Amino acid sequence: MHLRPAALITAVVLCALAATRSVEAQSHKFKLGGGAGFASLHDPELNFGRTFVVGGLFGFRFNDNFSFETGFNLARSNRVYNEDGVPIDDVQALPAFRFQTNRYQIDGTLVYNIGRRQPFHPYIVAGGGLVRRKKTRTDVVFETNETGQDMLVSSEVVLDTAEYEAAAHFGAGVEIYFLYNVAARVEYRFYIPQSFNQYTRQFYFGATYFFGE
Repeated sequence: MHLRPAALITAVVLCALAATRSVEAQSHKFKLGGGAGFASLHDPELNFGRTFVVGGLFGFRFNDNFSFETGFNLARSNRVYNEDGVPIDDVQALPAFRFQTNRYQIDGTLVYNIGRRQPFHPYIVAGGGLVRRKKTRTDVVFETNETGQDMLVSSEVVLDTAEYEAAAHFGAGVEIYFLYNVAARVEYRFYIPQSFNQYTRQFYFGATYFFGE
């Protein structure tokens, strides 16, 4: 079977473009990303449950395998509890207090990409940074009126603190390229602060944009 000149020229041009895209993808030095997911905030006294997390990152690629990222994320839990500190999920039950906590993570991360950049590209991460924990507890008191309705009679903030602590983290993930400079990102990280019993586990979905040479 013989290729017509036009078909041959088209094939050569497409191959050249594909090679150029591959070179461009490997030569990008910077990356910008963000996303959201789920987090489990561990506490020695209360069960915060699974909550929502959002975050972003900026990174620099040293070579095909190593890169450095700096980023942030925020997770928040806002639940009500009975007198024994057990979470209340039944809307008919009366709470004794509400506890809200915000965890902010700011960190630097070394990323090792396993193999040369491919459409399916796994990696592992390790690093450290700073965690800020904002905690607010509000005690509430209800009384039943003459009609049998429960009425809120008092609400008092008994705890309102913010604390900072160094934290290390490690994890793994995968980038899935659907454009030569854009990739979907799925990642798991485990954050370990100095007070180990307040660790955070995070499962994250996002996207990364690569640019610069």
